[in-house]
Amino acid sequence: MKLFMAIYDDARLLGHFLQHYARAEVTEYFIATAPRFAQAVEGYKSRFRITVYEGLDVADSMMGGTSAVSTMREIHHGDDEWAIIADLDEFTEFSASISSILQLADGEGADVVRGIMYDRFSADGRLIDFGPEAELSKVYPVRSRFTRDVMGGTDYKGVLVKGRLTPVPKSGHHQFIGEKICSQELEISHYKWSARAIDRVRAAYAAVSKAGIGWAIEYERVLDHYERNGRFAWEEFGGQLVEH
Repeated sequence: MKLFMAIYDDARLLGHFLQHYARAEVTEYFIATAPRFAQAVEGYKSRFRITVYEGLDVADSMMGGTSAVSTMREIHHGDDEWAIIADLDEFTEFSASISSILQLADGEGADVVRGIMYDRFSADGRLIDFGPEAELSKVYPVRSRFTRDVMGGTDYKGVLVKGRLTPVPKSGHHQFIGEKICSQELEISHYKWSARAIDRVRAAYAAVSKAGIGWAIEYERVLDHYERNGRFAWEEFGGQLVEH
């Protein structure tokens, strides 16, 4: 199983990301990276089968684009081949084996298996960091539909994609042109809200606003919520503390 992703503003989750997907049958990674993170990616090549691309437009990912990932898929993603597309902070939870999920999808004539994002937060809703060996689900034990219920954004993603389907322009990998959706939905643990999250959201808000992109308001809602509460007040938006 191949996986395609881009790194454009933070690489600290990479070790956790690679280990998570290796446990889920991924054997080959295609990573487009900003030059400043290339050395960090190279450091994992002795343990994982990684093809690194520099010089692609990874910044387009922040604007909802997929140019870097699409370029790699044009080269490495076969017409009838299933592969995973994921952002670095998206950890898809496979309760069943990928092979059994794909058997169902193929039986339905589907070419996309979607995941629903569950944003993960610390127990007190404050910005905290994680260590290189940390179990992320314990560091961020609260799960919620924050992207949907507070940001007002689209919180589903095409996770497993068959062939070189083209993403709807500026939709990231939320939606693909002519997609046929599998009846089974997966869950995505979204580990975006760590120590540097608000700084990253401010930067993204400034860039997206300057570009005149309408969903800048989603970032504005994050900043408004955090500044109003001094934390992510997950009790207000249906968050649940997951017991381990």
